[in-house]
Parts: sequence; C-alpha cells; structure tokens
Amino acid sequence: MAGVKRRWQSVISVALLGLAAAGGCGTAVKKDFSGIPAGQVGFDDMCGVQGYFDAIEVKQGTPPAMVDGADIERISESSTSRGGRARFAFETEFQLTAVRRVLIENWKRLPEGLPTARRIEINVNWSERAGLHRVASNSNPELVVDGVATPLPYHVCLSELLFGEPLYRQRRDLLGLVPQSTAHSLALAPGSDAGAPADAAAPAPVPAPTPAP
Repeated sequence: MAGVKRRWQSVISVALLGLAAAGGCGTAVKKDFSGIPAGQVGFDDMCGVQGYFDAIEVKQGTPPAMVDGADIERISESSTSRGGRARFAFETEFQLTAVRRVLIENWKRLPEGLPTARRIEINVNWSERAGLHRVASNSNPELVVDGVATPLPYHVCLSELLFGEPLYRQRRDLLGLVPQSTAHSLALAPGSDAGAPADAAAPAPVPAPTPAP
C-alpha cells in the first residue's frame, strides 16, 4: 500500500511540475502598470500611442476594423451598465506596426509569428466607464496570430490602443499639441525622437566655405 501511495504522489508531483512549466511558457506582462492610475498612464502617454492617434487624426492611417462584436446592457435596481465583446483586425502596415510595438513593449513570450504576420486580431471584452469603452480588467483578452489564439493577460495599454482615440484627442487639446503633418515611425519606443517636428529632425546644412581667390 505504501508503494502505491508513493507512486501516486510521484505522478501528482510530475503533473504539477508540468502544469507549472506550461504556465511559465505562456504570455506574460512585461511592463507592469497595475499600480499606476489609468488616468496617469494616458496623460503621460506611457503606452506611446499619441503619435498613432495623431496619424489617424491627419488621415495618414486608419484604425483597425472591428470584425465582430456584440453589446450587452445589464440593468439592476441601482444602475445600468453596458459592456460587450469586440474583435479587431490589424491588417495595414500602419496598423501592424503600431500593434506589434505595443505588444512587444508590454508583453513577453508572444507568438513567434508575430513579427511577420500579415493579419493580427485581438479579441476583448469591454465595459463602459464614463461613456468610454475600456477593456474589462477581469477578462482574458485573446491575441490571434496566423489563426492561432493565445491568451493575453490584461494590460492597460490594450485599452489605450483599442479605445483610446477620444482620450488622446482630449490630451492633445489640453496640452496644445499639434498632430504631426509628416509620417514618422510608430515602431520607436516612447521617449525617442520619433515625434520631433520634421524641421528639427536634422541640423541645418552648413554652407561650404568659399574658395580663396
């Protein structure tokens, strides 16, 4: 009997180790903003999406299409809440560059096919807060690359990317920012000179010396 018990304990131990290893290989958060108020994340543009929404504002790019979705309204004695699900498809070079950067900067152990995928989908549950849609923090978003769905741990930058357009329009107005009129790389990290004005991107040319007579 003791031998059977030991074998059973060994089997359970191996199974638990396998589960732990499998969990360790899953997608995980790289930058943890959970201790920072969501309003501060947006105001400080910690997700680096102001340039993305500026480009959309000046018609240099388009947001991803919502290819599937449903709205749900819940009514209780004290309040009415709205929410739903939405599936977004990133397909243009502009869209793919933006979503890859946000994903790579904020999550780790992402699907290997992400850098070369020609279509990236993100499936989320959302809730409405103060008239704005936000990814539900208690949900499990899905990243779909090459037709394979991967669970994506919640991160505030997902809300900023998918639903942040009105917030970043307001931020632009509050700070007196002017949308860039020239294309710039959305692949560069926040804090780089990607958003610098075109006339400040390089020093003015120095005139060549005049030959002596």
